[in-house]
Amino acid sequence: MAVKKVFVLAGEASGDILGAEWIRAAQELHSNLSFTYCGGPAMQDVLGGQPPVVPMESMAFMGFAEVLRHLPAIWQNDQHIKNHLLSTCPNVILFVDYPGYNLRLAEWIRRGNLGSTTPRMLQLVCPQFWAWKAKRLPRIVNAYDAVYPLLPFESKLLQIAGTEAPFYGHPAAHRVEPSIPNPQGPLALLPGSREQEWSQHVGLFAHVAEQMNRAACWYRPLHVSESDYRSMLSRFGVDGVRAEVFADVPSMEGVSAAIVASGTATLEVALRGIPMVVAYRTSGISYAIGKRVIRVAYISLVNLILDRQAVKECIQDEANPENLHLALLHAVSEGQSVSLMQELRKAIDHGNPMPQIAAHALDSL
Repeated sequence: MAVKKVFVLAGEASGDILGAEWIRAAQELHSNLSFTYCGGPAMQDVLGGQPPVVPMESMAFMGFAEVLRHLPAIWQNDQHIKNHLLSTCPNVILFVDYPGYNLRLAEWIRRGNLGSTTPRMLQLVCPQFWAWKAKRLPRIVNAYDAVYPLLPFESKLLQIAGTEAPFYGHPAAHRVEPSIPNPQGPLALLPGSREQEWSQHVGLFAHVAEQMNRAACWYRPLHVSESDYRSMLSRFGVDGVRAEVFADVPSMEGVSAAIVASGTATLEVALRGIPMVVAYRTSGISYAIGKRVIRVAYISLVNLILDRQAVKECIQDEANPENLHLALLHAVSEGQSVSLMQELRKAIDHGNPMPQIAAHALDSL
């Protein structure tokens, strides 16, 4: 049986985890697959230490101002990836999240830049055209052979537009088990996964924990080592040597509540049944631009899925110690965490979606 080449591209920590889960499912389905990838430690681990074409750490730029500052590095990454694809000619390309770059690269391939044979191109995690850049939708339809959305309403919108977009559930619901919060426990602090997020959130979150007279426990993203994370905390005014640092959000336990800087972690904490508040700050210019173009009322996945403010969101100037303190007290006292968890699971838990996504993606091989 001929070996089929698969290239997986993820530019962020959450995408790296999803990419690793997909690769594992694909390996169990087919023994004749050869993988290359852009990503981080999760994919590197599932591929037995194989190094990435471009490491995730050099790709994870977020926000308008931050992207502008790193344009030379972004251009170099782009050239390196395109040269790799030209030399390997993969049969299948799985793009994971990272929508801005992934869509441009898929369009470059669709224009015939890899030669006469175009690989099967698939997008795992729907680009958020419904939140901003609505004009992206026709480009998504034309660029990808299929899109695998992780939010149920996205599947309907994409299929109406003419894209194959089956919804198999969200993997977070499969990997995160319910728990019971400890009312006397510490405050879980999740300030994000990038330098620019840490610079905005670490000092603020630490101040809230101190104001509430709660011990703080910090949850680092998996792509950041504990030593690097402790060093980061020290840079932003927290005693990184003495700090309580954990890594496994899906098994978070013993905490009373959490402050989360948006992202997939909001979904994982809610599925765990932990009272929470979402807080997010960014640079002034990024916020000013984002406020003009974002078309949805919420930033957290929890609220987007349920289409209501099920968890409090404190954005930019509203993300201050007083507001966060009051919001956390309300989140703990209102007792919604169990019912919220059950409502979320009903909406997105279809079992482990990765075997079904992998089977659909590799069906033509």
